[in-house]
Formats: sequence, C-alpha cells, structure tokens
Amino acid sequence: MNPTNKHRILIWIIVILVATNLSTIGSFYYHRITEIKAAQSTQDNQTNIPGEQRTRFFRDELNLDAGQIDQFRDINRTFNRTARNIETNLAQLREDLINELGTQNPDSTRLNQMAMEVGNNHRELKQVTTTFYLDMKKICTAEQQAKLYEIFQSMLNKDTQVNLPRSGFQGGRWHNQ
Repeated sequence: MNPTNKHRILIWIIVILVATNLSTIGSFYYHRITEIKAAQSTQDNQTNIPGEQRTRFFRDELNLDAGQIDQFRDINRTFNRTARNIETNLAQLREDLINELGTQNPDSTRLNQMAMEVGNNHRELKQVTTTFYLDMKKICTAEQQAKLYEIFQSMLNKDTQVNLPRSGFQGGRWHNQ
C-alpha cells in the first residue's frame, strides 16, 4: 500500500475518533443541562404548589378526618424534608459522576465510591418512604389501612398508574419528592 494512502487512512481514523469523542462529551453535557433544568423546574413547582395537593389526594382517597389530616401534614412535612435532602444529594452525586466520567482519566475508585453513595441514598429514600407508610398506617383505621396499602401498591407497581397530583409521579412510578 502506498505511504500516502496509509497516511490518509490514519487521518480519517483520527477524525472519526475525535468526532466520536466530541459527540460523547456533547451528549453528557446535554443530559447534564437537561437534568439541571428539570430539577429546577421540579423545585419551582414544589415551591409554588405546597403539599396541599398531596394532602387533598390522601384526604379524599382515605376519607381522613380533621385530626388525621393534621397528623398527616406532620408526617408528610417530615417525609418531604428528608426526601428532598436525599434527592438533592442524589442530584449532586449524579453530576459529580458525570463530571468524573468526562475527565481525561476517570478514577475508577472514585467512580465506585460515588456509585456506592448513590446506592446508599436510594436505600435511605426507600427507608424514608417505608417510614412514611408505617406512620400513615398508625393514624388510619383498618379500612383506611387497606386503602393505603392499595395506594402504595399502585404507586410502586410500574404497570399501574395512580394519578397523584404531583410532578414526582411519572410513568406509573412514584418518585419520592
């Protein structure tokens, strides 16, 4: 093969590799910006619309009396505060993970540590959700407990959709927000 042809082939391979790398980095950047905008939009919605919609949903579905509604608000406030902190940590970890992946030589030890932290945060979020459910169960009558179980079963079942009046409910799953 002619040395000029080899040189052209190598140049084309380099051009293709550079284009691939640029598109990968661009994709990471685009998704990062999209996540940030979605998080800001969700946060704005949460700020503008207080937990009254969730209160109304549970009040109507469980037929809560005035005393139960007051207790629900306390339980819900604690849940929201804790879950929001965990979700903020998760968002930061995702951003850190993407940033590390975008470096020239990603540190696999650091990536593994971040992955473990993401897993721990997801575990904490599920534990907070479980505590929310158990606290709700304590304030409910037997009939309300059965309905509460149905609601949570539907929220956690990806094949069934419950129309929760919150932006955190998407695609048949309840995203704790």
